[in-house]
Amino acid sequence: MGKRLGALLVLLGLLLLLRHSALGMELRNLLEPYRYEIKEYFWGITFIAAGLYMITERALRKAVLTLYIIYLLLYLVV
Repeated sequence: MGKRLGALLVLLGLLLLLRHSALGMELRNLLEPYRYEIKEYFWGITFIAAGLYMITERALRKAVLTLYIIYLLLYLVV
């Protein structure tokens, strides 16, 4: 649990740095056409990811968790 929390905190810190950099502005401009979909479908994707996490085997859980963390980062960036 500690390693996951540490990795999440590192990702959040990198995200905060990215938001205030020139590269972050480029990324936000690149994702601008998808902003509505990323924001609008948050709870649906969250419930799907939680359900998949609960019913999948251990190997697939890591994949579901990784994809969901990528989605959360996109949600926070846009």
